[in-house]
Amino acid sequence: MRKYALLALVMALLGWWGCNPFAPGLEQIRPDRVGLLGDRRTVKGFFEWFRNSYEMRDTSLYGQILARDFVFTSRDFATGNNNQWDRDTEMRITTNMFRQIRSTNLVWTWFKVADTVGADTLASVERYFNLSVQLDDASSYTGTGTARLTLVRPDTNSPWQVRTWVDIRDF
Repeated sequence: MRKYALLALVMALLGWWGCNPFAPGLEQIRPDRVGLLGDRRTVKGFFEWFRNSYEMRDTSLYGQILARDFVFTSRDFATGNNNQWDRDTEMRITTNMFRQIRSTNLVWTWFKVADTVGADTLASVERYFNLSVQLDDASSYTGTGTARLTLVRPDTNSPWQVRTWVDIRDF
C-alpha cells in the first residue's frame, strides 16, 4: 500500500512540475487575426495582410488575398514579352519561393493611384513597393517597383481580393 501511495505522490509531483502557474490557460488566448495581420475589408488592411503573409512566408495567408479568377502579369525585359499566369501557378511559384528563401521584407510605400469605384466593391490601386529577399548568408536580392492591382469583393463587408496584378519593376 505504501508503495502505491509513494507512486501516486511522485506522479502528482511530476504533473505539478509540468504545469506553469504563471502561464495563461490556452482557452484564455484568443488571437485577433485582424489586429495582427490586417483588416482586409479596408485597402490599408489588405496591404498589411499582403505584407504580413510575405514576411511570414505563409501561403495559407497569401492565398486568401487572391481571387479565384486571379491573373498575374509581368514584363520579361529580355524578350520584350509579357508573362501571364493564373492563381494556381501564382500559388505554386510563391510556395516554392517561400520554401527556398530565409526571409523577406516587403514595404509598401506611396500610392500612385488609388481609386475605389463600383459602390466600394471594385478598386484600382497602383502602389510602389520595396522588396528584399534573403536567400542565404551570402545571397540577397533587393528590388523596387510598382504593383498595379485590381481589387474586388462581393460587398462592403467582405475582404478585398486581387483579381489582376501587373508587376512593373524599376531596376
